[in-house]
Amino acid sequence: MISRRRMLRTAGLVVFPALGAMNRIASTLAQNDVEPVDLETFTVIAGGLDSRPVEYQLPGNPENSDVFMIARMHVPTGRLRVVSVPRDLYLEIPGFGYDKITRAFDFGIKAGTGKFSDGATTMKQTVLANFGITIDAVALATFDSFAAVVDQLGGVEVDNPYDLYDAEFPTIDHGIEEIFYPAGSIHLDGADALKFVRTRHQDGDGGRIMRQQLVLVSLLNKATSDEYVSQLPDLVDQYRRSIRNDIGAARRLTLALAAPNFTAASVEFIDLLPYVYSDYTAQGMWVYSGDWSQIPSVVQNFLAGATA
Repeated sequence: MISRRRMLRTAGLVVFPALGAMNRIASTLAQNDVEPVDLETFTVIAGGLDSRPVEYQLPGNPENSDVFMIARMHVPTGRLRVVSVPRDLYLEIPGFGYDKITRAFDFGIKAGTGKFSDGATTMKQTVLANFGITIDAVALATFDSFAAVVDQLGGVEVDNPYDLYDAEFPTIDHGIEEIFYPAGSIHLDGADALKFVRTRHQDGDGGRIMRQQLVLVSLLNKATSDEYVSQLPDLVDQYRRSIRNDIGAARRLTLALAAPNFTAASVEFIDLLPYVYSDYTAQGMWVYSGDWSQIPSVVQNFLAGATA
């Protein structure tokens, strides 16, 4: 088998600085007999876990996925399409009945052996049962790991569309604080980026999803820039355990080698807010109910466009 690294050299693409970083990843993994695999499309759940230090954990230590995205990438072209799913969307979690989608990981990990794979499997089953989408892998960041990655890249710059104020932002120790981000171009370190993507008191889930997308695109731009792309091998090695995932070493290598293909211009987002509405369960819990006559086809058709 001819390795992806050798094929890239043969094609003469080693002139790109980004490839030098990718080859470093390839060299590191090759020492452990890891070879890239052939990937055309790759569909992943990307999320953020409300996972806090022990001293701030609530009874039962719930690990809810407060960010829930379904993403499909076309590896050869670097096209990426992402569906932002509201965390409060009420649906069937196979084996556990109906609840908010944010609860899927926690249900799975607590009902199993406590391993990441238990929660990831339940998330995959939930997406398949409700959206008709087969998931290849799950990758979840914690509060701390998200902030650490942002700081490692020197922070992020985003164009904040309007003044953002929250008088009662929920802190990690379950208190509150006042936060404000002015309209315009702003620089965010890891701690501020985390607050920026979590707050929703002023503008609800629509505003929060928009900010999550702004920060992710900014991170992508930085990670693939000439200034930072050489750090990717170290970042992959440093955070491969902090970003909990079941991607596997061979597929991580393939995706790392393809990273220079992915740019902000190749990323498209949608959210499901046009297809959900505020509702309450029989027990009085506030949720988003969805128009399930449309949601599966909307998600399937949008993700299919990644290869169009």
